[in-house]
Amino acid sequence: MTAEQRAKTAKRMLWIIPGMILAIIGDYCMGIEPKDSAGISFMISSGWLTIADWRIALSNIGGLVGTAFYTIAAMSFIEYLKVKLPQCCDKWGRRFLRLYIAGLIWGCMVFIYFHLACGTLIHNYNVIYEAAQGDTARAVAAWNRSYAVQAVPYWVSFAVLGVTSTGGWIAIILKGVLPLKKVWVLAAPLLIAGIGFLLEWSLPLPFNGFSSGFESLGWIIMFLGGIQAVKKG
Repeated sequence: MTAEQRAKTAKRMLWIIPGMILAIIGDYCMGIEPKDSAGISFMISSGWLTIADWRIALSNIGGLVGTAFYTIAAMSFIEYLKVKLPQCCDKWGRRFLRLYIAGLIWGCMVFIYFHLACGTLIHNYNVIYEAAQGDTARAVAAWNRSYAVQAVPYWVSFAVLGVTSTGGWIAIILKGVLPLKKVWVLAAPLLIAGIGFLLEWSLPLPFNGFSSGFESLGWIIMFLGGIQAVKKG
């Protein structure tokens, strides 16, 4: 890549910032609950009943537009990473880089799905709970039926994204595929999400769900590292 091409790539990768800010807003629309929220059954929280319909709608819109912005950034990053492939000096470096590229592509397909799926599961429970006239046992049983048809694609999509994006990023940083210091492994999205959980657990916050937006924040931080790598060549 020429210096001009790298500058253009780095500029397009900045679309990750508005994209993930929208995703973060959507995450908090779904994730913020009262402090006294409690688990009811598996994924279901009593706090779901406090999440208004407009919050789910806003999350879905943010997920849609945010995914479009992410795709612009990711495809630009991928162009740079493909140039790096023949420069890898060993086969494992190339394999890990291909894994990470696959993760970036996978994100283009599943980010909007995650927002729609999560929002739908919450909204479904609230609607079912009202239809069941507050009978929690009936609402949970009906919700489990609606969840069953989403469980496999939801968790498979999440697992694949975690392995390819977080795992791939950590691997290419440790292998020195990108011209970045090893400390950049901490920018992996799931590690940033873990930091969010630790903060939520340790801080005396008046609500639950503080960690909801940290994984999306991790994508911004990871791409900022990628932008540094692009600028270095």
